[in-house]
Amino acid sequence: MARVYDRPIVIQKIDEITEQWTDCFKLHAKINKSKTDNEYLNAGAVQGKRTLTFEVRYFAELEAISFDTQGYRILYNNVPFNIKDFDDYMLQHKTVKLMGVSY
Repeated sequence: MARVYDRPIVIQKIDEITEQWTDCFKLHAKINKSKTDNEYLNAGAVQGKRTLTFEVRYFAELEAISFDTQGYRILYNNVPFNIKDFDDYMLQHKTVKLMGVSY
């Protein structure tokens, strides 16, 4: 069964001078819930952060994210996700999994 990359996402990069996010890549991803979803207590209130895995087809420009995950983020359904992990499985350059955590 073929993988379905049917969810549109935008990868944004922060401009270090203006501190504004700008669109870098518009992609289609296969999205899955990560096993690391968690809830935590903050000042007595339960807050949940959603953790998703975004799998996209590899292209060379994605390599920049692997060295600077803090300078990029994923926008999915108008919700920003911090990129916490970049996985190009065994450096095969076929697909890349990005783990994103909502703000």
